[in-house]
Amino acid sequence: MARRKDHTREELTALATKCGQQLVIAEGPSALTARNVAKMMGYTAGTLYNIFENIDGLAAAINIQSMDSFAKGIEEILRHNAKPKKRLRLISKAYLTFQEEEPYLWALLFATPINSDSDAYRQAVHRIFDQVAEALQPLSGSAKAARQDAKILWSTLHGICLLKEHGKLDVSTTDTPEELVKRFLDQFLQK
Repeated sequence: MARRKDHTREELTALATKCGQQLVIAEGPSALTARNVAKMMGYTAGTLYNIFENIDGLAAAINIQSMDSFAKGIEEILRHNAKPKKRLRLISKAYLTFQEEEPYLWALLFATPINSDSDAYRQAVHRIFDQVAEALQPLSGSAKAARQDAKILWSTLHGICLLKEHGKLDVSTTDTPEELVKRFLDQFLQK
């Protein structure tokens, strides 16, 4: 076992977040327990609770990293694509790709209830959401409409991914998430 003095608080926070993220990637959100993370870190669970108020605090730290990574991807899409419709199609594809490539991180972020009310968490959410609203602004006509359209787009993407995740997307025939999102965007972007 490592001793507390072996790492600073910042190093312990980074280590706990990294270990928690690795557990989630390997085993899913249910593996994110204080005991599992502390064991992986080489510390006691008590040390973990000295860093985070509760396990939701650790989950929030992992989610912030996921959101920061996703936000950087959206920034790249916006930087390299000027056409609003193309931007939305690429943002939608990035969302589907995140769920496909990192299903457990996606589940922790979008399908696991977490009680987090920190400024850092809100900022991470807005770093993504505000970019989506910005991409929609030319198509929506106003800032209010763009924010509402962003919620509609996000809800649709989330619903498709959640239904796929739980094996409930294919009611009578098989449709891929990509096909459904393309059809939705074709209709959504006809404005």
